Amino acid sequence: MEETNKKQREFWSGKGGDVWVEKQNAMDVMLEPLGVAALSKLPDDLGDHILDIGCGCGSTTLSIAEQLSENSKITGVDISEPMLDQARKLATERNLLNADFQVMDIQTELKEENIYSAAFSRFGVMFFEAPVPAFKNIYRSLQQEAKFSFVCWQSPQLNPWQSLSIQVIKEFVDLPSPPKRSPGPFAFAEVNYLESIMSDSGFADISIESHEQEVTMFTGKSLEDASNDYLSINPVVTEMLKEAPESTKKDISSSLQELFKTYSDGDGLHFPSATWLVSAKKNDTN
Repeated sequence: MEETNKKQREFWSGKGGDVWVEKQNAMDVMLEPLGVAALSKLPDDLGDHILDIGCGCGSTTLSIAEQLSENSKITGVDISEPMLDQARKLATERNLLNADFQVMDIQTELKEENIYSAAFSRFGVMFFEAPVPAFKNIYRSLQQEAKFSFVCWQSPQLNPWQSLSIQVIKEFVDLPSPPKRSPGPFAFAEVNYLESIMSDSGFADISIESHEQEVTMFTGKSLEDASNDYLSINPVVTEMLKEAPESTKKDISSSLQELFKTYSDGDGLHFPSATWLVSAKKNDTN
């Protein structure tokens, strides 16, 4: 029997994780404003112990840690060992003793109950092979009345940084699109599917809000560097191109540079984006 979430573990604890560590600052520029929007759905007082799911290199975890009261702490979990190593390094550099990091697959390894006073995720919950068991684990781990908020992508068609780039790639590589709802950045694109996951996992007071915001990618990068970075950091693209020859990848990079010119101001690429801001709470009285 294949290990649960094996492909995700291989990508994020292998080359994919190493690349994201290298490109951390660029990705934070793109994703941080969207994470802040989701974080605003939690109460100002986050309580005594917060869970950050799919924390990556820890930028959100550490930002939250800096705002916590004296006796509160935050735990960041992820399946990527390289990214968690970076998170621990940054925590040490910033002398943040109230943040800790654990290698954990939420779907199979989160066994705690009634521990966390709040939970949060910035694009870290769309990669489970079985979302409902994973979300049930999150639910059980929360204290009564604790809130959970996260941000995830809407459809690729509403996120041209993905859809237009994929169109370019498919001009060179004849590969099918990932199955709908399969683990990946756009697994929760359908709002009805997303709502069913939340309700089937036990959550109450479910709110799913459409959020549109411009995102900035690859600040300070040349178009060539931006296109090469795009091909290396996107797990969907990485999977599509893993068997492609280097000559094909170079041709794709050249075509992406032409596409990116439309969205470049000379100091980064600026794309519209569409996400879901999701919030809910644990209420065992329902």
